Amino acid sequence: MTDSLFESCIGQIRCGDKTGLRKIYDEYGKIIYSVMLTAVKNSHDAEDLTSDFFLKLWEKLADTYKSGGGHKRWLTVTAHNMAVDFLRRKNRVQLVSDDEEQDFPEPVSDENTEEAVIGSMSVKEALECLKDDEREIVNLKLYADLTFKDIAFTLNKPIGTVAWKYRTALSKLGKYIKEVQKL
Repeated sequence: MTDSLFESCIGQIRCGDKTGLRKIYDEYGKIIYSVMLTAVKNSHDAEDLTSDFFLKLWEKLADTYKSGGGHKRWLTVTAHNMAVDFLRRKNRVQLVSDDEEQDFPEPVSDENTEEAVIGSMSVKEALECLKDDEREIVNLKLYADLTFKDIAFTLNKPIGTVAWKYRTALSKLGKYIKEVQKL
């Protein structure tokens, strides 16, 4: 979705027309869910937060959007901040328990290592070999389809650190896949 189309949808929301909200949801619903899931590490909470996000977008968030700032970045940063606020309110630990199931949306990227991860094993199993910060970056890159610049902005980390951690994570995933394929 282009910035001008997004701004048009925001204008529709501000005028009480749900068509704009529907267009934004159709385009970015999976990305917002992915951002929420990456942060809260629980599919039920991520679903609830995604619904809350679009409800708040309808009720008041649309009024806070300033044109020209990059709508995708604004959406993902706002979603991430909502998830962090949720975790703070619930005073939750961000680690996923071993027996907790996660449902990840379909990946967007089709790079060789990423395809091998998806084809060789479950996403959850593959991502367990990564550190938490690496897993978060990989999730935002693959599932939210964010650029390194947007991920750096969302996580408040230097872009070089984000790119380095992503490459390191892909290397780890590649090694893990080779080990699994040998078995």
